[in-house]
Amino acid sequence: MSKFIDRLKQVFQPRPTPMGFRPKNVEETRPKIQLIAHLHNLSQAQAENLNTADAIVVPDIKPIKIDTLHGLWLGKMGLEEVDKAIETGVDFAIIPSNGILLPSDKKIGKILQINSSVTDVLLRAVNDLPVDAVLIQEDGENDGSITWQKLMLFRRFASMLNKPILAPIPITATTTELQMAWETGLSGLIVDIESTSDLEALGNLRRIINELKHPLPKKRERPTPILPQAMAKDEKPEKPDEDDDDD
Repeated sequence: MSKFIDRLKQVFQPRPTPMGFRPKNVEETRPKIQLIAHLHNLSQAQAENLNTADAIVVPDIKPIKIDTLHGLWLGKMGLEEVDKAIETGVDFAIIPSNGILLPSDKKIGKILQINSSVTDVLLRAVNDLPVDAVLIQEDGENDGSITWQKLMLFRRFASMLNKPILAPIPITATTTELQMAWETGLSGLIVDIESTSDLEALGNLRRIINELKHPLPKKRERPTPILPQAMAKDEKPEKPDEDDDDD
């Protein structure tokens, strides 16, 4: 099983309360929302020195001598290339919805990339597919901010899927934006890293995430029972008593 997928699942998994007389803050050991860096034009040396992300996504199959978990964006790659990636230590793969089918025996985490405009019927069907997580692919260009519209999109995916949800965010995201995105149900955030300045901004995101508060467990809404009300029968006016004559 993919170590990164396990970590994604633990983001919203409550830790057991410790027993005994030595209380411990269980939230300290609970992973926070995961930060994934998608590397583009960085050199091998820069990638190997990257340690501010929880995981990185590399553009090609090359051995990387780092402890950070890393994955591969498959694109149009075939099964042979996937096997080579597994041999080099790749922990997970991001698979386009129109990409290659990976057999269940492939020991690699499978993150399915889904277009945000997918219908509810198809979105629910993802729950029965042999994939481990879902990455939201937004329509159109990213305007560089997290809006209410995007929060609604994140919440829609999280409420309909039983798998961890990841989404792309701008490298300049603020504390408020990250906290609210986490509270919608996201388990992971992906940022594009294209220059050394992006590496510095990634470090700032790391510091922000370290200070975020774990979202409170969402209360399940209980349906309010509606009791059927008997229709009142039309009441007929009472007939005057014949014995009561007005004088």
